[in-house]
Amino acid sequence: MMEPISEQLVEKTWQEVAGFSPQQAGKEMQKMGKNQPELLAFLMAMTEDMEPDVKELAIYLAFVVYRIFESSRSRTKKLTSRVIMPAYESNEALMGSLEDAHEKFIDRIAGMRSFKQPYVIEFILDALFEKAEDGDEVELTDEDRGYLFLLLKTEVDLLDKP
Repeated sequence: MMEPISEQLVEKTWQEVAGFSPQQAGKEMQKMGKNQPELLAFLMAMTEDMEPDVKELAIYLAFVVYRIFESSRSRTKKLTSRVIMPAYESNEALMGSLEDAHEKFIDRIAGMRSFKQPYVIEFILDALFEKAEDGDEVELTDEDRGYLFLLLKTEVDLLDKP
């Protein structure tokens, strides 16, 4: 497990990605596909039945998370489905145990900073729950939010391993 990534690095990386031109974003996504092909394939497969705008948001957020980890260290270990699926299933079990939990309780868990990468998790939660200032946010159901959080938390857990 690595040191927590700073809030400043999370913010800087998110802002940088938000400023990418479509061409630059495409090039950078190709790099992610080259560096983490099985992670990207997993994310694409797990979102393929979602509404197009929700899937697009999921892949965008996954890309930002990937970039945050890439920016925080010299290299990330190539992930394989052998480690991806058990991490996903472990998080799925955790989320299942929270399914009936009241929203305020889930907010408290998120606020407890009990995550190994609190600022990365905070970025994800903000992206899933905050209203976009320009008003063009993707409409997410509670189910979408829970599922995207599950996928992105899995990505964080995987990329956080040395």
